[in-house]
Amino acid sequence: MVAKWPYWPYPTTCGGGPAFDPVSAFSGPTEAETGPGPAEEGLRKTIEEWQTGYPTLPKRHWRPLSQEPGVVVYAHGRLPGVEELTLEESDGLWDFASYSSRCEPASIVDDRQAITWTLSSKQSRLRPSTRRLWIDLGPGECASGRSQNDRALKPVFFELGKRLMMVMRLKPLPPGSYTCEGIFEPPLRVKLPKRLGDRVLFVGGAYPPSRAVLPRHRQGA
Repeated sequence: MVAKWPYWPYPTTCGGGPAFDPVSAFSGPTEAETGPGPAEEGLRKTIEEWQTGYPTLPKRHWRPLSQEPGVVVYAHGRLPGVEELTLEESDGLWDFASYSSRCEPASIVDDRQAITWTLSSKQSRLRPSTRRLWIDLGPGECASGRSQNDRALKPVFFELGKRLMMVMRLKPLPPGSYTCEGIFEPPLRVKLPKRLGDRVLFVGGAYPPSRAVLPRHRQGA
């Protein structure tokens, strides 16, 4: 996958953890569990402790994703979805902090984490003349049922050859505590910087990006 996407302009994060360069991270070695440092020792300890639990953690082929003072993140598996394991340091010892069975590295653009989006069933087939899109926003942070459409920032675009990436983000919430409530919203209309032309549209909020496709029942429309 890295060979297909050897360049990425944005730092990425797994689950809001420390940011990292996805190309270098997923091009690097996968033997973090054999390292000599205290964080690697904590990784081996965590793997061993989880062998009798559910789910168990793979014993080999972990890679370092990111590290900042007191926090280190490891990943296992292949993109687009990888297992993510976070360790935190206390008094010189590194211990388990969190685990995710599927992390999709999300881009950070202008200090805002991107969210996923899909073409809506209201969208007609993409053509060279296409300039406007109907999209459905993917899940964002917990917001006590507030509308994501109302908080949507203008799309950010970048091109890699003939591939056009569109990144969606949300305005930050006011300080406070929020519950996680799912809501159903109508499609959101957004505008491309110019007609699509001969470019292929991609969801650019995560690495690796995915091609934007119509819902199956609309693909012949």
